[in-house]
Amino acid sequence: MAAAEYKNFYEQAGRCYPEEEMVYRTLSGRLRLAFILGRIGDWKGRFLDIGCNAGTVLKRLRNPEKYGADLSLSVLRKLRRGNPEIPIVAADAQNLECFRAGIFMGILCSEVLEHLPDPGRTFLGIAGLLAPGGLALVTTPNYRGHRPEWVPVGVLARFGVVGVRKGLYFHTAFRPEELEGMAKSAGLTVLESGTLEKEIKVAAKPAVLLFWMPRWLNRKLLRSGRLDMLLQNGFDRITLAAYAFLKRLHVQEWLNRRIQEGVRSFILVQKPSQGKKIAGES
Repeated sequence: MAAAEYKNFYEQAGRCYPEEEMVYRTLSGRLRLAFILGRIGDWKGRFLDIGCNAGTVLKRLRNPEKYGADLSLSVLRKLRRGNPEIPIVAADAQNLECFRAGIFMGILCSEVLEHLPDPGRTFLGIAGLLAPGGLALVTTPNYRGHRPEWVPVGVLARFGVVGVRKGLYFHTAFRPEELEGMAKSAGLTVLESGTLEKEIKVAAKPAVLLFWMPRWLNRKLLRSGRLDMLLQNGFDRITLAAYAFLKRLHVQEWLNRRIQEGVRSFILVQKPSQGKKIAGES
């Protein structure tokens, strides 16, 4: 995928698709946001959100030294309109040399690596930007079996987003051990890794039973974007209701202990203290 194709696609998506409005009203988005804020909410020092989008995480952080970076100027404009006090930079997560080395004590890179042709470069960039002792949290989709790569634009098509290749765009996933491998290759110390959003695997089952057939019929026969949106909204509401019901019964934690993996992977890393060389540093 050419760099221009890559940039143009995400500029178009940022302009047409209200991603954060869509994602954070779902159970998946809410669980992920709670997980992220629970891990980074008390971090001190200069902080960078790589792939900040319209700033959902940044807006909730009390840290006064927070910065955002995203490839899409469209989403950065959305962030600037509502929060002009947050410094933002248009930057490719695979090329972070626009920042001075070693100036951040905390970095978040959530749901970004899966879109990148060369995610290893992002780990190298993170290692270079962190001050000694600095922390970074990375999350991505998880997978089992075959790794996804080029996938249909799906919900983005309802908003007029065109794929890079015949209705497809690059969107992969990583297992925790794969994230560990890239982090260690960049010279970072792995403090913790694993999966999250186990709750989805149970809470979404009633919605799958109710909505799978209507959604399949619509996409094969009617191809109505409006109906597809209504069905998706119904799916999200049923999933949230099922999760709330399980929590009221106090069985969700019991179920989580019996689910082997969640639908997303994460890794928490730290830059070694002074005296230990990072890959790529002279």
